[in-house]
Amino acid sequence: MQQNQNDGTAPQDYPLDGIRVVDFTHVLSGPYCTMLLADLGADVVKIERPDRGDENRRMRSYPGRTPEDEDYFYPMNRNKRSIEVNLKDPDQRPRLEALIREADVVVENFTPGTMKKLGLDYDSLRKINPGLIYCSISGYGQTGPYRDRRAYDSIIQAVAGVMSITGEPDGPPARAGLMFADLSGAMYAFSSILTSLYAREKTGKGNFIDLSMSDALLSLYSTNAAEYMAVGRVPGRAGSENPGRSPTGSYVCADGKYIQIMGGSDTLWPRFCEVIGVDGLAEDPRFVSNETRIKNRIALREILTPVLDSQASDHWVEAFNRIGVPAAPINTLADVLDDDHFRAREMELQLTHPKSGTIRTINNPFRFSAYRTWKTNPPPLLGQHNDDL
Repeated sequence: MQQNQNDGTAPQDYPLDGIRVVDFTHVLSGPYCTMLLADLGADVVKIERPDRGDENRRMRSYPGRTPEDEDYFYPMNRNKRSIEVNLKDPDQRPRLEALIREADVVVENFTPGTMKKLGLDYDSLRKINPGLIYCSISGYGQTGPYRDRRAYDSIIQAVAGVMSITGEPDGPPARAGLMFADLSGAMYAFSSILTSLYAREKTGKGNFIDLSMSDALLSLYSTNAAEYMAVGRVPGRAGSENPGRSPTGSYVCADGKYIQIMGGSDTLWPRFCEVIGVDGLAEDPRFVSNETRIKNRIALREILTPVLDSQASDHWVEAFNRIGVPAAPINTLADVLDDDHFRAREMELQLTHPKSGTIRTINNPFRFSAYRTWKTNPPPLLGQHNDDL
């Protein structure tokens, strides 16, 4: 069900109705970006290699699934149309140029220089469409010493320093569980495209967007970089804890489940102690301020660990939240999708696919009062829209 306006009336059509996107992307960063555009109403035409298509169409299937179930392809490609085009075939060039001439946006995520060799770079295409918004997503950007290096999510996490601050303090560097490099690049590309479309409304000018996944990931450091920028101290791994707050982090409870707590501010600390129920803890000079609690973090954890292990996780989550102390169970994805809150937020989307039947996917987070914020078209079959276009 789509969200309704606050006054109870039905939302209007999608905010990006009338925008045509020619999508040359593959795998994750580019397809996720163009899927967000498609969710919001843009007509996204996915250009795929004949007989092969996007690389993610050929990734492994899961137990109980068949090779026709393109499970890696589905989560990033709903609401698009697919046509097969051999980009190296000059006979297909007029067909492609006709599509681009009517387009508002082109998105590609090939290695820098690839589209220029094909005659499909921004300088070539703006000659036939001066108002074109052209977004190139790459691992390292169109300039710089690393420009020509191949990039994958974990490699970008490594080079951008994210792995150095991920994991337990006494353990090795770790890759973050989500594909943060790909997805941060995708979301910055999405916002850059929307910005360019808005600017074009005022100026009539097209734009070239050079979107680097490594730049995007680095830009997310924010507070993680504050200490280094201020005094030169390199941030390290802190596990589940917040280096600037104590107590924080994950604790195991009596039922074997973990919870995450955040009682680190001086405002929250007395409330936290009220729930914990340890005599004298709030007044202990080692813990009276966030600064002293950080200095004595290990001693505080040693006190809290057996206390939190004395009750089930539900008990602590309810008790902390009742008094205004942030706490949550550390859920699996199965727990999340079974949670009444995320069901109320309609964060699982079920689509009917011509080959795979019902497919489950994660919805986007947009909730507008005046517009519809997602469509329900399944991911396209390879070349499904060749005749339409």
